[in-house]
Amino acid sequence: MASTAVNAYNASEEQSAEEARVIVSAFAYSTVALIIVIGNGLVFTVYRTNSEVREVPFNRFILYLAIADFMSGTVALPLFAARYFFKFVLTGGAQLFFEWGFRFPLLLASFIIVLMTVDRYKLVKDPIEYEISKSNAKNDKTFILVLIFSAVYANIYYVTLAIINPRTSSRKQQLVILTAVHIWQVVINVAIPLVIIIIVNGMFLFRLKKELDKFSAGQSVSQSRGQGCADQPLPSPPITTVSEAVVAINLVSIRQSIRTANKDLEADTTKVQRADTEPVVPARPRRRKLLRITRNLTILVSVYLLCYLPLTIFVYLPLFGFNHDAMPRAGRVATFIIFLNSAINPFLYAATSRTYKRGMQRIICRRT
Repeated sequence: MASTAVNAYNASEEQSAEEARVIVSAFAYSTVALIIVIGNGLVFTVYRTNSEVREVPFNRFILYLAIADFMSGTVALPLFAARYFFKFVLTGGAQLFFEWGFRFPLLLASFIIVLMTVDRYKLVKDPIEYEISKSNAKNDKTFILVLIFSAVYANIYYVTLAIINPRTSSRKQQLVILTAVHIWQVVINVAIPLVIIIIVNGMFLFRLKKELDKFSAGQSVSQSRGQGCADQPLPSPPITTVSEAVVAINLVSIRQSIRTANKDLEADTTKVQRADTEPVVPARPRRRKLLRITRNLTILVSVYLLCYLPLTIFVYLPLFGFNHDAMPRAGRVATFIIFLNSAINPFLYAATSRTYKRGMQRIICRRT
């Protein structure tokens, strides 16, 4: 009797804890989904109504990423939450559609971040060519290609799983196949997108370092030229006669003329393009622009990688034999953190882009 009562009490406690987790999870999912829809909907409105935002080519890529994040909040997150709350089992085409709807927006966001980095790389590499070739129509075609590629890529793992049936007569063979399938899942859904992002951002940082080194070399050359003639004082001989005094006065005027000429030369070198140098961009503003571009892109990519880091660690744990009863719950938490990235991004746009910030302030102040 006592053991039965204890078991009943433990069962009721577990049920109460599970109900509390469900309530907290439902509130968290609903809140994040609402923030994703409102935040990215605001990004759509700003881009559509503000011509200042549309004039900046990079803001087009922010619009693409907002589309992917909006799909994450309206499609991927509800599917993920429905499977957790209702615990239904899917097979065949239903499972294929469910997994596609869940993974497609997340993979699309990953590949759009790659596009954003490639766009910044082109700007750093050759600003004049970038300004000449920039086109929203061209960017839209690239986005459509990435959209199609992401839609196909999202089903590679599950199509492979359908082709390779892990149900075999031998349990040992079945275990080997399931391990290989899990490795394939990790490679397709996590490793390849992250590796592409890391490689592209590494190329961007390498090119940025080369450009900054050019600026440093150009400044040192200009300083050595100016110091060679004007900054180094000429020796002044002792003045003993009137004629020597006149010569000394003329020498002072010559020095002043040399200083003025050197200053004019330094000013002209920041405006005139030479045949063996980079495009016509003043050194200091160009350097500040590169650093601002790097800061904004680093913020977006860093937040993305931080949100994906828990899931990346989680999917690799079974490969090293780590299994625990809390693994399913940890997997749900790690996946939920990914959706936080879609909720945070609109705030990052306002923090890194002055045009988006002004556009959002106008819309919010107008409605309040």
